[in-house]
Amino acid sequence: MPTLHVRIQPDRSPDLDLPAVLALFSSAAEVVDAELEIRGVDDDAAEDDRFIRFDFRTLDVARLWTVLQGQVFWDDAVGPALAIAAVVTCDGRHTGDDAVLLLHHHDRAIVPDTLVDT
Repeated sequence: MPTLHVRIQPDRSPDLDLPAVLALFSSAAEVVDAELEIRGVDDDAAEDDRFIRFDFRTLDVARLWTVLQGQVFWDDAVGPALAIAAVVTCDGRHTGDDAVLLLHHHDRAIVPDTLVDT
């Protein structure tokens, strides 16, 4: 099943309200009937590179990404802090060179892929 991964590095955004993000993620998952799994903190990473990973499994990744953008990343309260701390990827939709798509990167100089519903 296709999976959309949101990796958040809380150290990049000390003002990020993680409980609010989780609530918004849970709501978005409900809207599109996605399964949400919280992968927790990567304790093996260097202290300034620790992250929390949220995995969404759904057959309609394009709709999920639209909902996440509208309800979470563009949210006035958490969106700006989340944007500077998150990387969003999608896998499981294709094979080969486009097996993993980069949908959002905290480094705005990196141009994300476009998620075309196919």
